[in-house]
Amino acid sequence: MLPLRDLVEAARMRGAEYADARWVEREQESVDVKDGEVEGLDRSRDRGIGLRVLAGGAWGFAATDRTSDAALRELVDGACARAVASASVHREPVRLAPQAAQRGTYRTPFRTDPFTVPVKQRVELLRATDAALKGPNARTRRSGVTAFRARKRLVTSEGTDVEQEIVETATTLSVLAVKAGAKPALRSDMRNARQAGWEFVESEDLPARAARYRDDVEAILDAPLATARPTTVILDQPFLALLVHESCGHPTESDRVLEHEVAFAGTSFMWPADRGKLRYGSEHVSITADATVPGGMGTFGWDDDGVPAKRTRLIERGIFIGYLSSRETAGALGIPESGGSARAEGWQHFPIVRMVNVSLEPGPRTFDDLVREVDDGLLLQSPASYSLDEKRQNFHFSAQVARIIKNGEVQGHVRGVAFQSYTPEFWGRCDGCADDWQLHGFLTCAKGEPLQLMRVAHGAPHARFRDLPLEVVP
Repeated sequence: MLPLRDLVEAARMRGAEYADARWVEREQESVDVKDGEVEGLDRSRDRGIGLRVLAGGAWGFAATDRTSDAALRELVDGACARAVASASVHREPVRLAPQAAQRGTYRTPFRTDPFTVPVKQRVELLRATDAALKGPNARTRRSGVTAFRARKRLVTSEGTDVEQEIVETATTLSVLAVKAGAKPALRSDMRNARQAGWEFVESEDLPARAARYRDDVEAILDAPLATARPTTVILDQPFLALLVHESCGHPTESDRVLEHEVAFAGTSFMWPADRGKLRYGSEHVSITADATVPGGMGTFGWDDDGVPAKRTRLIERGIFIGYLSSRETAGALGIPESGGSARAEGWQHFPIVRMVNVSLEPGPRTFDDLVREVDDGLLLQSPASYSLDEKRQNFHFSAQVARIIKNGEVQGHVRGVAFQSYTPEFWGRCDGCADDWQLHGFLTCAKGEPLQLMRVAHGAPHARFRDLPLEVVP
């Protein structure tokens, strides 16, 4: 057992007001197939210790992948020296929101460890998937499966000592179709991941999904252009999952509000004075951050501050009411307790505010109800390209798939659909959410300098938006 408690005590003896030591061991294994052939089989593994020290009201952090006595002494020396240097230039002392000491263990529940599934079985599944992607005009076909495991232990000077083992699986799928005289059509799914074992991959039925994607791209090649006009639109769950991520998840990260996070990823338009007042969307829009959702990529027992997983309301019936927060940002904003959103990509990274499972809550009606009430509109499925301003206030999205809704029925395809909107205006157009909530995992949410790629999740149902001004991209 590594002497995490000794490291924390050594920092305390050096004058630290607070210290924590975090041991993390990570492994990842992926298999990828392109056009029927194995493109890659990759394995990686790392492990190490990160030590945070709060001294003189400022943080110091150091990390190492070595465990010799000399390396651990250097670890303490480095973290304490950086805290002293930071204290000489910081503007405000760090104040941590209170947190009771935690003890316990969290482990992902799963039926089949994905690392134990033979590579041959994985390749056979992906080749069957590839075969289902084949179509008359399919030019490039890709599919893959990835397994992740992280073992973690956190010890703090306040008495917390918790261990976690998190297992995740992910699938990827894409097909590009090309035909003379037509714009190429792409159908892909890069946000399909779950905290679960191999049973998640089995439940996805990749060959059946591949056949749907193949049919979509073939239809899109021959589809007419859409018409640029205000249109009633229904967005599917993957599309809304990304919109929630970009237009609500990021601007409610409290370190952006405090301008700890500016240079790389921008700030926010959701300021402390707006809490309880800002009209973010219609009464149909409620959004939560919930680290207790079963299977979520943002689910855990404790965050990297040692705060237990919890549910935080961000938007309540269209009104902005809450932030994603850590102990540090909660203390700075006067929030009574942390929202449990301090997360680090690995042992070598300092924990920062990250999304957990940020979700648009379902409504009481069915998807068929929403469609039945549309005389002339579109069903948009899965985002293609997208861009946002640095405050997440203005955005532009295009759709991979657009289906015509006529007289309450979903019909054929059109192509080239995109829209630009202002965040509160867009969510204000929502006049109904269905009851078909789905969870979607994101593998690479980018934030921080040095860059950290975090795995997060977002849930959403189908939702309807009235008179959304559409653009057409030929």
